[in-house]
Amino acid sequence: MRQSDKKERQEAIAEILKQAVISSQEDLLNMLAQRGFELTQATLSRDFREMKIAKTPDAAGNYTYRLPALHLPTAKSEKHGMITPFHRTGVLNIEFSGTIAVIKTPGGYAKGIARDIDSNAIPGIMGTVADDDTVMVVLRENADKINIINDLKTLFAVK
Repeated sequence: MRQSDKKERQEAIAEILKQAVISSQEDLLNMLAQRGFELTQATLSRDFREMKIAKTPDAAGNYTYRLPALHLPTAKSEKHGMITPFHRTGVLNIEFSGTIAVIKTPGGYAKGIARDIDSNAIPGIMGTVADDDTVMVVLRENADKINIINDLKTLFAVK
């Protein structure tokens, strides 16, 4: 396979994921076939790894494929501390202490949420550490906690 074929295929994958909600590799393979790309599920999986595409929950709890590195808008002010509206996306609450935020999730959600946060390079966040139901978020000095909350709401499609 020529490198240009791979590049064109990956561009098509990115375009489809930006325009449609894709919840299965089979759906994406069918859409790629409609555009003239015939490939195996194994090739698609390799493309996902290279492109850092992850299957993550949306606001309704349905898992869909998403591209990394979303550019998050800077949001207006809102109170910070314990936040409950996140519960529909797997984030139960978030609390801040100095330059650390602790996000509580249902069992099994924390690592995926941490991966989403890290891959989207949210301003003010240095990185995350996760176990089964908790994500520790290390904030940069003087990070605006209100903007971080709003960026997380945007990332996890919370209204």
